Amino acid sequence: MRAPTGGVSGWLAMLIMETNAISTREAIRRLELNQNDTFVELGAGHGESLRKIAQMDNASIPKRIVFVEISNKFRHELQKSIAELPTKLPIEIHGEDCIKMPYLGDGTVSKLFGMNLVYFLNPLPAYLQEFKRVMKQNGTVVFGCKFGVVPQNTKEFVNIDAKYVADAMKDAGFDVTTEKVKIDYGNYLEIKGTKR
Repeated sequence: MRAPTGGVSGWLAMLIMETNAISTREAIRRLELNQNDTFVELGAGHGESLRKIAQMDNASIPKRIVFVEISNKFRHELQKSIAELPTKLPIEIHGEDCIKMPYLGDGTVSKLFGMNLVYFLNPLPAYLQEFKRVMKQNGTVVFGCKFGVVPQNTKEFVNIDAKYVADAMKDAGFDVTTEKVKIDYGNYLEIKGTKR
């Protein structure tokens, strides 16, 4: 997993993060979170999903919320957002690369999510094996993707083909579906893997 850096690719990564708010809110709604879930968000950014979760009723707030964000800047923004919440939520923040997540036990996660993140997971199969390890049986990994706007031929944006991502998820042991999600100003492709 890579944190945004300088240059055109870094600028574009930061712009994508800023324009994700609508897509992220819709994706969180579609996850149908509940109080029995352990929810993990990779590349949590500045906390748009946190704001959506904080607005949910108690029955929809997961029992454990894990945000993984390797960017110091975004992690700082996320911590500020948490401090401003009107109620305390069961949140933890981790800054390590999600290729290894020792703070998550085997088969403990029900829902794992990343918006505009999959492009940076290199090598993708290694990340997917870790995701499979932490997922419960029938747990779901959901990637929100905007393949049409990411740059081609850069070292930062590696996984830029939906079929490649879906096939890699199948090879890792997930049943995979894809769906175009159409919403005002935030259309994206949902790639959803359910652990077999």
